[in-house]
Amino acid sequence: MNSLNKTIVITGVTSGVGRALSIKFGILGWNVIGLARSKIKLQDLKDSIGDNFVFFEVDLQDQEAIASTFRSIESYNLNIDILVNNAASFKLKEFVKSSFDDINTIIDTNLKGAICVTLEAVKLMKKSNSSNRIVNIGSVASVHGIENQAIYCASKFGLNGFSEALSQEVIRDNISITSLFPGGINTPLWNHDNPYPGGDTNQLLAPDDIVNIIEMLAKLEPRVILKNLTIFPSNEWH
Repeated sequence: MNSLNKTIVITGVTSGVGRALSIKFGILGWNVIGLARSKIKLQDLKDSIGDNFVFFEVDLQDQEAIASTFRSIESYNLNIDILVNNAASFKLKEFVKSSFDDINTIIDTNLKGAICVTLEAVKLMKKSNSSNRIVNIGSVASVHGIENQAIYCASKFGLNGFSEALSQEVIRDNISITSLFPGGINTPLWNHDNPYPGGDTNQLLAPDDIVNIIEMLAKLEPRVILKNLTIFPSNEWH
């Protein structure tokens, strides 16, 4: 990896927004560090991007694996310019039919995983002399309760609260946090087990719609902070 290039760390890179984001920033010439669970899919992504993509096979429910991953990232002696907390677990299910496993998987991935990744990233960001950004990809479910998504909403509301509080701590270290609240995105999240309630997924946001926003954030002057942004597809409103 090139120490002269900017660096972006992205979780959940093997599909959807994370994959599209990795490819885009790879094309832009950034160092891209991708975290995900599937080594096969990570290797496939590396084959698509090239030498400026480095990956770590890590489950965000494993806190020691997260810590170990960031020790490895630190060894590259790179400044993390942008962290994108993108990985998420989702189930469309009536709450009373949910299991403890459902609760643990969703909360541990979407909330605790993002918090643990951010903890390790901020430690490294604070050592740099430059401005850094954290982008937390939440959901409209971060600010609005949605039927049959109670656990998911809890995880995303929690991530929003975490972002609000942490922003006040890290701003003095030239670290800013942006929370994105997208509506439905046309990704593999919607499938036979999780059918999109609105019907036609072709009308949803495309992953590149989110990628374009994050690219715009990367181009902002450090003095400019975009705190919260809600993005809807035209067929959806809450």
